[in-house]
Amino acid sequence: MKLTYFDVTKTSHLIQEFFLIDYQKKDVPLEAIIPPLNFSGLAYFYSKGQRISLAKEVTDLHKLSVYGQFSKSYKFNLYKEGIVCGMNFKATSLHKLTNIDASSITNKYKCFHKINQVITSELENIFLKGKDEYHQVFDKLEDYILTLPLTENKNTLIIDDLVKKIHLKEGMISVNEILEDLPFGQKTLETNFKKTVGLTPSKYIRIHRFKKLMKEYEGKKIDLKDLIYMYDYYDESHFAKDFKSFTSKSLKDYFKDEFLLIKEIFRNTKYDYLH
Repeated sequence: MKLTYFDVTKTSHLIQEFFLIDYQKKDVPLEAIIPPLNFSGLAYFYSKGQRISLAKEVTDLHKLSVYGQFSKSYKFNLYKEGIVCGMNFKATSLHKLTNIDASSITNKYKCFHKINQVITSELENIFLKGKDEYHQVFDKLEDYILTLPLTENKNTLIIDDLVKKIHLKEGMISVNEILEDLPFGQKTLETNFKKTVGLTPSKYIRIHRFKKLMKEYEGKKIDLKDLIYMYDYYDESHFAKDFKSFTSKSLKDYFKDEFLLIKEIFRNTKYDYLH
């Protein structure tokens, strides 16, 4: 498997990164656990051969798919080599670009044509015409995205500011701290945050802190015990509880083969999660 990230030059207010994943014959078959990663996005699957499952729901991935925020892990299966090309959004971008309630596709991959057929046609045309020239694909994607109208209002501006604060604090902030600077209460915050981002603010914070810790561990190989305290966990059992919640596995399972794909993502990710 080869994972490559590409620079975002013109749409950095909406897109976190562009990516290309090349699954090769030697990677097949692959079964992996994917924990929540705190972003939604769009991906074009150039061939069949990939599938996700969450609880009893199984989704085959093909052509243009949109994925929402995930609050829990899902299982990924690869049974044929192929290429996936796409983009990960910033926290509020899915809502801004489609005007959908982001929570409607939380924990889901969905065919994008069910959300917007016109945009799907334009994007698929870009992905197909530019196959094998991926720098050009991403450049054309940026140009097209810049032509789309955005859903922006007082609520999206507030949520953008909150997400930026969460990222700057690396997830070490409470909902009560967030509420101190807001003109409304917790219920309104949760409603607006879920609609715009796809998760409750408390869940988004927990996932962000967890993800930052795991990225730090894979990137710099700092002792896990030191990272647990650096990221404000009370103790190892507190972190183990979050690990189990977000991966459905115990901490000792992280060192098994089913986590190879997510380790690759943590090691290679180029962005710093700042909004």
